[in-house]
Amino acid sequence: MAQSENDLDIYYAAGNANTQRQESEITEVIKKRNTAGLKLISTGKARVDTKNQFSNLYLFWEKLSYFFRYFP
Repeated sequence: MAQSENDLDIYYAAGNANTQRQESEITEVIKKRNTAGLKLISTGKARVDTKNQFSNLYLFWEKLSYFFRYFP
């Protein structure tokens, strides 16, 4: 039987400035989550400032834990 654990990361103000820095930070988040056994299941974004073209990036994660029950 599997039990799932969900988590969410929000990366604020992903825009067109400092793109290399943002990509590096997001890559580090993904590496840390993968190492922890979490799987990226979905992404989303919401535009929060249309004038400056800034968006929030949402990363949705899932971790499956397997456990077994013993029935005597």
